[in-house]
Amino acid sequence: MDTKKVQLRAVRSDGQVFEYQNSDWGILTLEGIDFPAFEIFKVNRGSGNGVIITGKRKEARDIDITAHERNNSNNAIDRRTALGFHNSNYTYDLYITYMGVTRIAKDCQIQGAKCPSKNVYESLELTVSYLHPESDLLGENTDTTTFTDTIPMWHVTRAYTVGGSLTYGVISHVTTKVINYLGSEDTFLKIVVEASGFIENLNITVNGIELNIKIELKGSDVLIVDSESKTITLNGKDVPLSKYNGEMLPKLILKYGDNTVKVAPDDEGNTAFNADVTYIGRYGGL
Repeated sequence: MDTKKVQLRAVRSDGQVFEYQNSDWGILTLEGIDFPAFEIFKVNRGSGNGVIITGKRKEARDIDITAHERNNSNNAIDRRTALGFHNSNYTYDLYITYMGVTRIAKDCQIQGAKCPSKNVYESLELTVSYLHPESDLLGENTDTTTFTDTIPMWHVTRAYTVGGSLTYGVISHVTTKVINYLGSEDTFLKIVVEASGFIENLNITVNGIELNIKIELKGSDVLIVDSESKTITLNGKDVPLSKYNGEMLPKLILKYGDNTVKVAPDDEGNTAFNADVTYIGRYGGL
């Protein structure tokens, strides 16, 4: 990796920011952002050669940074800033940009840091080791798919009528969408359903996995289904577990390629709701 082409920004949980590639610091080495470490579980065969694969897992990431101070005349302030920022009492989000692509390592913990005391006239060297608790890196943006489409009417020949108005578009409700997901790792969904009328029960299906929610929604009610946090809320309050088949909730995920997502009540002809599906891309490296 050409470290001169890398931009790396750490955002501390209290909002403080540190740049490792700017007019004060330059990155010398950066490790741990390509592939995560992974482990294969195996047992020897009872007879014959070889092994039996029993499982596998991707491990948390060690992200190690070495940065060099560009201007040793700023030693005093640069050292004070570096020591003050890197504090193990906080968590850190790392925003890493390389070759025009940004990936995010969220909720990192500092597991080691060094800024040796040496000749005060020599440039500082800062080494920081972060532990990213997950194996995946996140995309920079949240993607949203809505189940309401507006069909423009500008191309339709129309005429003004006395006391009437001109139609500029028609709102079309759909219950099924195909989401083309390009992340290299599976990702979770957040589905927000806002009722505009009476809805009895709601069924959410992702690639054949169906979540059934036995609930009544009325105008302006907002139901939020989050497969990552494994929660369902109605107007900000948790929906009782007895109201849905909870074992299906964490299985609502997007895989690489086309994914069919359906949001519909028991009466599929009832379109008295708007639905939005949001997700963040997950990637195995940068």
